[in-house]
Amino acid sequence: MPTQRPLVMRIITRLAGGGPPVHATLLNRQMDQHGFDSVLVFGTCGAKEQNMEYLIEKGDRVERVDVLGARPSPVRDLLAVYRLWLLFRRYRPSIVHTHTAKAGFLGRIAALLAGIPCVIHTYHGHVLDGYFAPWANRLIRCAERWLGRVSTALCTVSQQQAAELSGRFEIAPEEKFHVVPLGLTLEPYLAIPSPDFHSERLTLAWLGRFVPIKNLGLLSGVAAACQERKLPIDFLIAGDGPERKDFEEQIRSLALKNVQLLPWQEDVGPVLERAHLLILTSHREGTPLSLIQGMAAGRPFLSTAAGGTVDLAVGVGRLETKSWWYENAVLVSPEIAAFLPVIERLLCNRRQLEAMSAASRSFAQSVFSETRLVADVAALYTELLTPGQSGPHPVLEAKS
Repeated sequence: MPTQRPLVMRIITRLAGGGPPVHATLLNRQMDQHGFDSVLVFGTCGAKEQNMEYLIEKGDRVERVDVLGARPSPVRDLLAVYRLWLLFRRYRPSIVHTHTAKAGFLGRIAALLAGIPCVIHTYHGHVLDGYFAPWANRLIRCAERWLGRVSTALCTVSQQQAAELSGRFEIAPEEKFHVVPLGLTLEPYLAIPSPDFHSERLTLAWLGRFVPIKNLGLLSGVAAACQERKLPIDFLIAGDGPERKDFEEQIRSLALKNVQLLPWQEDVGPVLERAHLLILTSHREGTPLSLIQGMAAGRPFLSTAAGGTVDLAVGVGRLETKSWWYENAVLVSPEIAAFLPVIERLLCNRRQLEAMSAASRSFAQSVFSETRLVADVAALYTELLTPGQSGPHPVLEAKS
């Protein structure tokens, strides 16, 4: 009789704009190659959120828990725990693996109540600082520390993030964290030709969600300063989110003719083709998916040293005034006066940009492939499972 395959139930709050939905849907689809059955469980996007359910393909095994959404509600959250508990009792998975903050909180509680033998959470970023009032931050940290104790393992997408969570926030001991860098299908981006860095004007692209943590005021400020100095720089800004209208108003009030705003891009390839570099001005980041996509396309980046962006910089950084220069990127102090000298210097040294482009593409190809990601996660699952934990479970019919 053939041995039953372990079942992984992967929980994410919702498939809304950003990197976690890409990560979760890819793993849900690819773990089959390594002997694991998978089910992706997700909630419903809000009316104003960018819905990425287009990532689901025919044949993917999915379950929807409508009440597992971003909007906080004690009644809905308790109902979500109950609905997840019912799913876990029905399917009896060997592993529950949660992604994003709310799914990590509610999903791990439900898994604990259901007696799931192996519970893993991946931090794609975190909400322990910078999102809520100080009293709320303290409550969230206490909850995360308790959940860290009851989790079998914790994953981060960057070494910097693991150090911060284990050290600064004391969520769990360092040995409980496993660094599993993001991975994605790189071929479409590797096929994009390298940019012409000797063009009269250079284009800096920004891709993402319009939310406070992205520090959009700094982005518009840098664009305004470039226009004021008459630098041959254009900004291509694509995305959506609650602060989009405010940002549009900023661009209008500053009369920025060097900024073009685009909607959310299901396919970022055309934007990358038009760009020479990527720019980020965030207060905090996990590992920005847009920077990985850009590097695979040979686009270097300028960014604040926010979270996992530090781990995307290749080589030993050379400190200059308010900036750190790497082989593929420049990390910049979060102020307009620090970004401007970096941009001016790159405009005067196009050969350096060509070298940064080659280093970017090589680094992305060697580190962030989907093959590496899936193999890493499968190896972690195999390591954590003990004999007897891959018992019988129902085989799901594919849903679309």
